[in-house]
Order: sequence, then structure tokens, then C-alpha cells
Amino acid sequence: TGREFEGEEEYLEILGITREQSGKYECKAANEVSSADVKQVKVTVNYPPTITESKSNEATTGRKASLKCEASAVPAPDFEWYRDDTRINNANGLEIKSTEGQSSLTVTNVTEEHYGNYTCVAANNLGVTNASLVLF
Repeated sequence: TGREFEGEEEYLEILGITREQSGKYECKAANEVSSADVKQVKVTVNYPPTITESKSNEATTGRKASLKCEASAVPAPDFEWYRDDTRINNANGLEIKSTEGQSSLTVTNVTEEHYGNYTCVAANNLGVTNASLVLF
């Protein structure tokens, strides 16, 4: 909705903005004296993470296996992985790779000790969410 206020100015007020309303907005001013003047404004809607996909995996001992976790958030989320209550780091045949919206935990050589429940945590400054995954 555009609303006028004093003078010959207008503004755009977006009530209850949603993440789908992020993007470029354009204001165009024109009259019969000259060509139109156009300015663009980029609107970024920040929101807490939501897990959009998480994949458990079946693995054979002695082989490589991965668990995958995807999250949507602005700003982009940071990821952490846990086994039970213990945070997992890149060590002992475990490798974590994270990009802007997804993370994977790879076991290079699966043993029976690797089977079980894992938790993917996605966080930004607006919130935290998690998903449970199983390597079986």
C-alpha cells in the first residue's frame, strides 16, 4: 500500500512483511516536463532458520556415508553437528562441510560405533532450530 504524506512525496508501507516480499522495489517519478526518474531499493527480510530438508542414511561398515541437512535463513545460518550431547568436529574420520544453506557430515570409514542418532543445528542471530538424523 502506498500512502501520501506532506508534500509531493510518497512511501511504501509493508505491514506484516514476509520473507517472500524480499527483493527490489522501484519508485518512479514522472511529469510532463522531463523524462521519468527511477530509483530502486533492495529490501532484505531477516528471519530465523528453518530446516528445509534432512536426510538420514543407511551405511555399510567399511564404506563412506553422509548425513545432510539444509536450512533456510537470513542471515545465512551457521551449522553444528552433535552425537548425543557431544559436539562433533572434523576429526577421527568425520568431516563436516557447510555452505550458505546446507551442511553435511561425512564418515569416511563407517564402523558399528558410528551408527546412531545425530543432530544438525542451524542458527543465526534470530534463532536456532535442529533436526534429528540417523545413521543406520
